[in-house]
Amino acid sequence: MSYPSPVTAAQQQTRVALEAMRAYFVATAQARPRRERQRLANEWLNAVRQMRTRSNLQ
Repeated sequence: MSYPSPVTAAQQQTRVALEAMRAYFVATAQARPRRERQRLANEWLNAVRQMRTRSNLQ
């Protein structure tokens, strides 16, 4: 069984956070409903929290 290298996992977390950030800004620029923007903001913040948690564990 092979495990992903830590660099790959960190890069994946960064990619997820950036995609969530982009989705939030696109929704804001398109004046999407507040609930949708809040959901996207929460996804973005959760992705950043996961990155921070992982970096603190290393």
